[in-house]
Amino acid sequence: MVIAPGKKVVFSDEVLQNPYPTYARLHGEGPLHYLDVGSKWAVWSIFSHAECASIAKDPRLSAKRAQQMLLPLPISRQSEFSELARMLGLWLIFMDAPEHTRLRKLLNKGFSAAAIEGLRPQVEAIVDRMLKPLQHGSEVELMRQFANPMPVRIISEMLGIPQELHDTFVNWSRAIALFRGSPDRTVEQARAAQDALIELTEFFRKTVAERRRNKGNDLISLLIDIEEEGEVMTEEELYAQCIALLFAGHETTRNLIGNGVYTLLQHPQETAELREKPEMIRTAVEEILRYESPVQFTARVLKEDIEVCGQRIPKKWSILCMLGAANRDPKKFKEPNQLNLKRLNNEHLAFSAGPHFCIGAQLARVEGQVALLNLVQRFPEMKLTGPRPEWASTFGFRGLKSLPVVM
Repeated sequence: MVIAPGKKVVFSDEVLQNPYPTYARLHGEGPLHYLDVGSKWAVWSIFSHAECASIAKDPRLSAKRAQQMLLPLPISRQSEFSELARMLGLWLIFMDAPEHTRLRKLLNKGFSAAAIEGLRPQVEAIVDRMLKPLQHGSEVELMRQFANPMPVRIISEMLGIPQELHDTFVNWSRAIALFRGSPDRTVEQARAAQDALIELTEFFRKTVAERRRNKGNDLISLLIDIEEEGEVMTEEELYAQCIALLFAGHETTRNLIGNGVYTLLQHPQETAELREKPEMIRTAVEEILRYESPVQFTARVLKEDIEVCGQRIPKKWSILCMLGAANRDPKKFKEPNQLNLKRLNNEHLAFSAGPHFCIGAQLARVEGQVALLNLVQRFPEMKLTGPRPEWASTFGFRGLKSLPVVM
């Protein structure tokens, strides 16, 4: 066990821009580290692939961590955000069995591999429409003009949400991401996230009521059908899952696309090979997910005292599974800091593991495959422009603030 001096090591601006040298150093010092992530709280953090995968599957740890997200806030202010914790606690990813098992079974019907693969033509059509206006040689801020709007357009179509609301949903999604992805959360971030969740809940309350009167082929109508067939899902759970799907369908996929483009532009030889051999796109997306993971860490709360890597950790403490570090673990991956778009047997943890393996993983893969292959094939001369892009200040969700390119 190694004591690491907190934010100065893992949660600093310097590490935010490039965490991988720090990950490499901490891998050399051991799999478990104690991190002070704010003035009021600290967590144990696991950096190794094997232990992260094990913790994600361990029933002695709980995914019910919404209340713990308030710990960085001043104690005198935490009660103001009880509704924020309650609403987040209704999301599938913040539930344990049997509630998690029940809802996961229902949602799986809309996210089966066959159902998502059937969406590929729809994804290709959306990407085609979005890329057509972009001109060769033009300067484009790719996050704003493509990576941000594309996933929200797709998940919105799945949910049957009108296009004119997409920008609003992006803003609400970012507010939630800033709160969830910041280890040292602020009152301002908590208020913005709570306001966004309240607005989203009210939107879906009205939308579900309207969809009950006029069902379509969208995911909300499917969930209503499942509910009406006698499966147990409360109204609030239905609204919460719609919000969670919208958030996850936008936030992590936008980062997969942005991170993917940035990574490919930094590796022109590998990108040229992908352009010539488009059949590589599936392994290429898996490697990008490993190499520049959109989700850098996830958390669990101990239900009981347990021993992790030889260290006794008390009940109710949080453990961070550092997925971004696990995906660069030299004990798991050969040459972990090298991009290899043909890497096989790529057991990365970008979508976590165990019962909480990301339900939208297959959709994210399809979107990443279609978006990245279209970009590299249509715009073979695309290159970065301006200063080195900055990474957004959400440690948990790794993505770029902007990505200026010449197409």
